[in-house]
Amino acid sequence: MDGKDTEQEIELLNLPYDFDSLIAAGSMSGSGAIIVLDDSTDIAEALANIAEFYAHESCGQCTPCREGSLWMSKALQRLTHGEGRKADADYLIKIADNIPGGRTICAFGEACAWPVQSVVAKFKDEFVAKGAADEQRRARDIEAVKAEAEPKVLVSA
Repeated sequence: MDGKDTEQEIELLNLPYDFDSLIAAGSMSGSGAIIVLDDSTDIAEALANIAEFYAHESCGQCTPCREGSLWMSKALQRLTHGEGRKADADYLIKIADNIPGGRTICAFGEACAWPVQSVVAKFKDEFVAKGAADEQRRARDIEAVKAEAEPKVLVSA
């Protein structure tokens, strides 16, 4: 630093789209693509779509990429089809964090982890809430089935 740089808070929508600004904000440009979603978009559905692409496109040569991209895709499919768990956000991050770092032959493995790492970090509360809602619904369904299965005693007058 030359002593002239100052730290300032900038809204994400006003953040300059250059390498240094994005890194300083804790983000990255990845492949340089920009995806614009409005606030009505289910972020888990959007991420599931991206993860499915990476799982499909993996060449399968490297175990971390082959298995990691598939596991992330399956977890997101489960989450977007009513079978989510509260712990899915942490599960996704754990998988994504174990793919990059020189464990794959090419950059595809790192690239498949980046969307999961950034989206789950930014919207973790939404992933947790979606998983919790699914767990609660399943618990209610189980209780309803148990209640129906209990023997009924008929008393005649």
